[in-house]
Amino acid sequence: MARVIAVMNQKGGVGKTTTTVNLGAALSAISFKVLLIDLDPSGNMTQWLTGDYDAGQRGLSDLLGDRAVFEDISRKSNSLKVDFIPSGSNLSNVAGNGRVNLYTLKNKIGDFAENYDFIIIDCPPSSDFLVGNALLASDSVIIPIQTETLPLQAAIRFLDWLEGFMGRDGNSVRIMGILPCMYDSRTRLSRAILEAMKSSENIGPLVFETVIRKNIRLAELSGTDRSIFRSASTSFGASDYADLALEVIERSGMTVPSGIERQAGKLAVGGDKGSFFEDKNSDTDGGAELVLQDFGSGEYKPTETKEDD
Repeated sequence: MARVIAVMNQKGGVGKTTTTVNLGAALSAISFKVLLIDLDPSGNMTQWLTGDYDAGQRGLSDLLGDRAVFEDISRKSNSLKVDFIPSGSNLSNVAGNGRVNLYTLKNKIGDFAENYDFIIIDCPPSSDFLVGNALLASDSVIIPIQTETLPLQAAIRFLDWLEGFMGRDGNSVRIMGILPCMYDSRTRLSRAILEAMKSSENIGPLVFETVIRKNIRLAELSGTDRSIFRSASTSFGASDYADLALEVIERSGMTVPSGIERQAGKLAVGGDKGSFFEDKNSDTDGGAELVLQDFGSGEYKPTETKEDD
């Protein structure tokens, strides 16, 4: 039975689709069977994997509305070696369909989950009906967060909302981890926020060891039907998402296949070697202090006005 993971955050532009696609590609390269689901009406993941977004195409909206079965809408990405379900047309209006409720996606996934090891859902930047469907269908949640002040504050509010949702009866979803994204070790602010996240009593235990560094190669990928491993296998992006895949396997309670491990600073991914780079930039000087108290509050306190980048 597949591990179902929702990649979500109420804020847009924090790396949800990038994480869904490249994590899926890394898990597939390590020999797991992977299905990606585009639950975002904007169709960003669909456009990434097909090079185009046709609002009239069949997809998840048809599956949820009982207008199609899984075999009708499932597609293959030969480049990424994953299956995927496009978002389809009028996905944002699916809540108005009398046949669709908060458990519809969960029930639909149950019909084909046995065919996969991992199902990863790319969620819209909201906390609406679609996100509710994703949460009830998932075993766990990955929350990408930019290491900047405003995205972190928005994420803290989202965690507050998510904590309430997870407390409802019959909901077994858990937070697999908070994923720091677009990290730039050259700036004091980015370093300070990452340190604050990791040292926080409340969210620190949830933060992945893996950090996704800011990398232009990742930004160039959308619409190419390629993962970072095919496009730039020796980049920071490839190294970081290879690391994340191993950590996700471990946090999912699964075993990394024999022979897939870090050796001499490298990891075999899709026939290429993805280097595990060490950050050469110092992370010891000061700059800013971020105080986090519980999930519901955060206060940014600049302690030095000088910027180093």
